[in-house]
Amino acid sequence: MKARLEPRSPRPMPTRNGRKRLGKVVGRAAGAIDVGLSTAGRLFARVPGTVRATLVGANATTSALQVLPNSTLGGLAASSIGLGTGLYLAGVPRLVAAAAVSPAIIVGAAIVLRPADPVAGAGANP
Repeated sequence: MKARLEPRSPRPMPTRNGRKRLGKVVGRAAGAIDVGLSTAGRLFARVPGTVRATLVGANATTSALQVLPNSTLGGLAASSIGLGTGLYLAGVPRLVAAAAVSPAIIVGAAIVLRPADPVAGAGANP
């Protein structure tokens, strides 16, 4: 016995209500796009100020960290790396683990960018 395929009913023509709804959806989408573009314009206008403020904050943080002794900086870096490793092993999202390790990166930068201490007696004549 063969399966009998029944013919499909023709696709219904869009009604006036369907056209109105489609028009409303298109209008809302266009409005959403306009809002998104204007918001993006305001956002990009603020980027230079945000970058400048971030650089000033990073420089201030680095300067404040550079006056700390090496043992304190090492402890801060080690605890940050330990926290990040523990979170990663516990299965938290990688972004959270990376955020936990980020202070170690800042401390490392402060150590590397620390001005060299003058060697005692380097400028003295014998």
